[in-house]
Amino acid sequence: MKQFSIAQCRAARGLMDWSQAELASHSNLSESTIRDFEKQRRIPGPNNLAAIRAALEAAGVQFLDNGDVATGPGVVLRLPPRHVATQGELQASADDARFQAARAVDDALSGTDATDEEKAARRGALTDEPAVIGRARGKGRGKLSPDK
Repeated sequence: MKQFSIAQCRAARGLMDWSQAELASHSNLSESTIRDFEKQRRIPGPNNLAAIRAALEAAGVQFLDNGDVATGPGVVLRLPPRHVATQGELQASADDARFQAARAVDDALSGTDATDEEKAARRGALTDEPAVIGRARGKGRGKLSPDK
């Protein structure tokens, strides 16, 4: 008998409008077995899982594997597609990081006697491509020493 997930068990029970006690009765198991399974406290043995599945299938539930299509009304859990950043979004993010880094340097050095050349050098150290990529990946977060 094929495996089924805890979520499938809950959904199937919901489709049948059965309580945990009703599923326990239909599968000849204790209510605590159903409750512990659905709360992920413990996985019942293979015979008990087979009894749960058989009771639900006997009532008309059809369990679907990934890619299966239902033969009638049903419920399917689909995970949302993962967003993949476009090249334009990546460039905009890098540009924003450069702008924020330059602004932070300007703010940090305002009111100091740093020359415009020193400020530009600090901005350049923070906003060059390897530094921006490193920060985007969570690396290179260390502070620059005053002589850099």
